[in-house]
Amino acid sequence: MFRYQALVVAAVLGGSSAGLAQTAETAQTVQTAPGSLAEASSFFKAPALDGCRIPLEDLVKGGAQALRGQWILRKGPGEMAVPAAGRIHMEPMPQRSGELVNLTFRNGRLVVDSPVTGIMPISVRDRAPPEPGSGLRAASVGRGDLPEGAEVFLDEVAIGRLPCGPDQMLQLRLQAALDTATPEPRRADYRLFLIDATRISGTYRETGPAGHITRGLVTLERP
Repeated sequence: MFRYQALVVAAVLGGSSAGLAQTAETAQTVQTAPGSLAEASSFFKAPALDGCRIPLEDLVKGGAQALRGQWILRKGPGEMAVPAAGRIHMEPMPQRSGELVNLTFRNGRLVVDSPVTGIMPISVRDRAPPEPGSGLRAASVGRGDLPEGAEVFLDEVAIGRLPCGPDQMLQLRLQAALDTATPEPRRADYRLFLIDATRISGTYRETGPAGHITRGLVTLERP
């Protein structure tokens, strides 16, 4: 059984906590109010969505409808922890095949519906420079073209040229905890950047019992 932890929606263009609660309530109203644009959105083509330009408030109030539907989630190159001689070594992992997931709404909240991990709520955050250490070492994801010590925050090789830098994109975050045979769950943490209505990319990290660590790039694209 899954246990999920939802993050609080980040500050909307510098708004107060009270403003955040009102914004979240408004988002749910837009999603569920009879006759609203959100309710009728399934009858219309999803609008264009520019993750570099759309205000966070507009995304929360209805722009996220453009993300609804099927996506292919692909885990890109990364690394995993391998115990050896009493120590943990990080060994490279190649690109892996993708799985089909759905982005949909539940109780007015955008979620990922995956046959592998179940339902994972998505939290939306405003633009901000990526936190140091939240990315991946360039060498660990095969980016020998970047300077030594550089951090990689999304998979530019898989998705192509970006319209703006990650510090200018709206951020999506999802976390989940999966019960294991031990008291310690296996935890998943995805830090994603919204590029447009067809591309989302970022990093993931999974941790679990016995020093299990898997981390790498991850990309969602339309089928």
